[in-house]
Amino acid sequence: MKIEYNLTIDEILDSTDGRTVITGDGTNPLVFNEIITDSREDFSSNSIFIALKGKNFNGEDFVDAAFKKGASCAIVSWNFLEVYDISVYPRKIIIAVEDAVSALGSIAEIYLRRFDLKKKIAITGSCGKTTTKEMVYRIISAKYGKEKILKNNYNYNNLIGVPKAILNLNNKHEYIVLEIGTNKKGEIRKLSGIISPDIGAITNIGKSHLAEFKDIKGVLKEKSDLTLSLKGDSCLIINADDETLSKTYNKLSETNRLSFGFGLKHYGVIMPDILCESAKVNKKTGGTNLRLSFKGKEYFSNIGFQGIHLIYDLLCALLISYVCGVDLESGLKAMEDFILPEGRMKVISGISDECILIDDTYNSSPDSLMAALDFVKTYYADKKKILVLGDMLELGDSSDIEHVNIGREIADYADYIFYKGDYIDSIRRGLSEVGFDDNKLYLFRDKEIFREKFQKLDKKNSVVLVKGSREMKLEECFEGEKIC
Repeated sequence: MKIEYNLTIDEILDSTDGRTVITGDGTNPLVFNEIITDSREDFSSNSIFIALKGKNFNGEDFVDAAFKKGASCAIVSWNFLEVYDISVYPRKIIIAVEDAVSALGSIAEIYLRRFDLKKKIAITGSCGKTTTKEMVYRIISAKYGKEKILKNNYNYNNLIGVPKAILNLNNKHEYIVLEIGTNKKGEIRKLSGIISPDIGAITNIGKSHLAEFKDIKGVLKEKSDLTLSLKGDSCLIINADDETLSKTYNKLSETNRLSFGFGLKHYGVIMPDILCESAKVNKKTGGTNLRLSFKGKEYFSNIGFQGIHLIYDLLCALLISYVCGVDLESGLKAMEDFILPEGRMKVISGISDECILIDDTYNSSPDSLMAALDFVKTYYADKKKILVLGDMLELGDSSDIEHVNIGREIADYADYIFYKGDYIDSIRRGLSEVGFDDNKLYLFRDKEIFREKFQKLDKKNSVVLVKGSREMKLEECFEGEKIC
């Protein structure tokens, strides 16, 4: 990608702790205006190819292709020198580093410092990061213009996606909002260190990535590493209704902390700064009528989506935007026709006369699944409940018991359950413990089996919730011919 400001080879070496093992033939540029990680892109003579390595890819296999397409410099790991014959590139520049992914982050960090941004925003949490980020982007765009704010696209929130987003900064940008995620210890610390945010937000603490973090305390420790990079005048925004967060940050100065919530789960530790007094479904619009209070004033609005967990995301986004100079009235106005990201509680009505389909297939964890179920039970109390569920992944040693627990919980929400995944026995055990009729539980392995069973089911006056971890790809069950 083209970058706004050139980077010198000395800046690259200093930031990455790299070493030039081939220095070129003297005609190579020592200033670069393009950083590329995909060898399929077009290269200029002033481009650097960073050979990233991951679980399922090895960019070092494509260094030769990058050089042949015109790249003048490549950043590789020291291992590259042992595997490949670098003598065939005497006219190129090769920089060796300990880890190319870390090098990308270091380059993004020094690049970010070139910009005098009004606010740098980092959002983390177990659930709601992407939705909150998109809401912030929408509100700030409405106030200042889309050209003034940069975000990371989709859920590109890791040690590759965040730096690549930063490298897209240009002189028109005044704000940057980045969601930062983790599935390995230390990633939040690294990402927040790259960003050095003025505003940090933690949406919630839940049972996510337990394979790595073991328990809620481990999740809290990782997410809280965001605060290590907050400067003295930075602002931390937290969910006051989250007991773990509320108890952890109750002593933080109110000058540096803002919070949001309903007050319904208030533990006597932090009262939300922005409080949702009520949220009622608007049957005419399909949205929600809100009554909020903030700094002694009440606000009324109708938003185009439903679900308590999504309103939490909205409250967080409103606070972030407020710190960026957007008053609540303007923020709520901008959100009136906001469209949720794909796969996140997307209510699809009118696809048949029989049922309403809710697509929440982006991901699944015990907390996000229960939030979705609470939404269905609350807003569709008079409808038959059909659940199409898949495994909740990355729960580690807790996987079996968490699926058993979910089995116990979902029995009270479901008339029929379709399940795909390896934890069907755990789900069935939980269901049987509370007396759920096993004849109303259907196991399926592929789309064809599901469609055959699903089409035979009486779906009159029903709501269908589809939710599972990303790898389960449950949305594919509803592609093509309509079956609902």
